[in-house]
Amino acid sequence: MQDQVLRRIFIIAGLALLLWVLYLLKPVVLPFVGAFFIAYLFSPLVDVLVKIKLPRWLAISLVFIGIGVTLMVVLWFLVPLVWKQLIYARDSIPAGIHWVNSTFLPWVSHTFNVVPMELDTEQISKAVMEYIQTNYSADSIQVMALRLAQSGLNFIQLGGVFILIPIISFYFLLDWERMLQSFRRLIPRPHEASTLVIVRECHSVLGAFVKGQFLVMLLLGIVYAVGLQLIGLEVGLIIGMIAGLASIIPYLGFGVGIIAAVIASLFQFGLDWMQLLLVGIVFMIGQMIEGYILQPFLLGDKIGLSPVAVVFAVLAGAQLGGFLGMLIALPVAAVIVVLLKHARDNYEKSRLYGLPIEVVVVQAEAQHMQSRAEQAELDIEIKNSQDTETSNSNDLK
Repeated sequence: MQDQVLRRIFIIAGLALLLWVLYLLKPVVLPFVGAFFIAYLFSPLVDVLVKIKLPRWLAISLVFIGIGVTLMVVLWFLVPLVWKQLIYARDSIPAGIHWVNSTFLPWVSHTFNVVPMELDTEQISKAVMEYIQTNYSADSIQVMALRLAQSGLNFIQLGGVFILIPIISFYFLLDWERMLQSFRRLIPRPHEASTLVIVRECHSVLGAFVKGQFLVMLLLGIVYAVGLQLIGLEVGLIIGMIAGLASIIPYLGFGVGIIAAVIASLFQFGLDWMQLLLVGIVFMIGQMIEGYILQPFLLGDKIGLSPVAVVFAVLAGAQLGGFLGMLIALPVAAVIVVLLKHARDNYEKSRLYGLPIEVVVVQAEAQHMQSRAEQAELDIEIKNSQDTETSNSNDLK
């Protein structure tokens, strides 16, 4: 018993040490984690191309070329539209401030009987400059140059990561089957069946997330963007894209999108109730499509994350790994949920949980004995062997 306890202590200590080393190597590990998820995402497509007698390296190259061409085409049409709407938003800032000063603030003052006020752009600019000078002051040209150099190095490092991830993904996909077989050989033989069950459940959850959640975000962003553009909102494309991305957290996309759309509508059309009603209709249609079509058919209940867990996972991923950590936070959280579920099942079946265990033993004398061993209650019934033989002979007759 003591040897088993010591062995478990050593295993837990080794896992803690491994996690600590991985945390120290976080800038190095995160690109590999991202590359692994990309390889996992596109491995089924590569397998399809391999089945039609293409070499694996050529299949991977065609998949990556297709992804690159698709992104280039999307950006070719999307960037000019987004840039045009950003320019419009910048030019609309003075008109928006004028509307706030001339319409919104007088209405607030009259309705709630408060002291009238107005936004002063000069005071706002002065306050912003004072804040920047106080918190980001450069004592000398050398300090400013050092900060610029550090920013440049960070930018180069970020660009290097985005170049490194596809390369690592290519090699992961090239050795995908051999890598999976190597992982499988590491599983202890007595635990192979149970481990493969857990792996299949994790695969199902990740497949549901990859095929479902990102597709829900994309389609919902398209619904919001098209709807806002159809009702004449100039910055509808940007708001729709932001609302679609924010929908990774339940109801956050709806809240952020409708608030931004209402503000943009007030700036563009003034207090037009019909336009505000159209904005509400667009987002209600989006919610109906998400709730009755996208979520049931694309996601269902496979991920198993509550809204609170989703918010925590996204914020924790952003804190630990920045933008890349935020992207992989939900898949990792979904896998952790599967592991915790199996850990809870094993705990409930263990003696530590304290379930009563009944044991029947056949011996020479009949007696009934109850015992308590460690933290498990044992109800041991010892039957007479003669009674057993008698019952067996009766059964034979």
